[in-house]
Amino acid sequence: MTKEYTQRFLKRGSFLLLLTGVFILSTRVFAEKVQSETPAVKAMYSLPEGMKGAEYTGEKTCGSCHEQQVKEYQLSTHARIKIPENTASVEGCEMCHGPGSKHIDEGGTKDTILTPRKDPGVCFNCHLDKKMEFRLPYRHPVLEGKMSCADCHSPHGPDVKPWTSTTIDDVNEACFKCHSDKRGPFVWEHEVVREGCTTCHKVHGSVNDKMLIARDSNLCLRCHAQANFPTIGKSSHGSRLPTGTCFSGGCHTAVHGSNFDDHLRY
Repeated sequence: MTKEYTQRFLKRGSFLLLLTGVFILSTRVFAEKVQSETPAVKAMYSLPEGMKGAEYTGEKTCGSCHEQQVKEYQLSTHARIKIPENTASVEGCEMCHGPGSKHIDEGGTKDTILTPRKDPGVCFNCHLDKKMEFRLPYRHPVLEGKMSCADCHSPHGPDVKPWTSTTIDDVNEACFKCHSDKRGPFVWEHEVVREGCTTCHKVHGSVNDKMLIARDSNLCLRCHAQANFPTIGKSSHGSRLPTGTCFSGGCHTAVHGSNFDDHLRY
């Protein structure tokens, strides 16, 4: 029994040693990656020079100048998760914008406060899963500094879809600001568009081209599968599906809607 126990112990010790080595290597790779980040993203690891030594002042102080933003913030998703003032020194506005004492003392200068619109690292402090998604092959160019989280999300305002911080007007409005050609109205609409662009697109980043949530015809078959497949609608697609995707194969190219064909072919 003693010999068997010793062997088990050594095996477990070797396994733990291997895990430790992997952890150290991963930490080194992560640290090297941080050094290569854009200046905006690196800011999430330390406060800007103009904020060094700043102290937290509380949300009420912010409202003396930013009355409208504080009023909107009370209806936002972020307000629901703020830390009560009586249990911590950090709550409300300063959870995202950082300590505001120097910002107040300097008369509201921009280099004395964190600005999520210019610095996605502020958002990544909490939304680590989105930071990883932005590293996928097909993504919006947030890490490159060509756009920011605030271009799509309204962190102060109420959201139409819970926990998204997208505009109160419509979930798709955030996308239509850039992709206006997809807005319509179309004579023949693709009804799924009503449910939101995220039904088909993984908007922060994807392993699939066009940031699609599934590859090839599998995307369409998420909705258009039938018990008598490969029949789709009233037509057999057995010989068509292998030739290409539903859209790139030249069959249904107007996937967002069409003014000319009821099958969204063009």
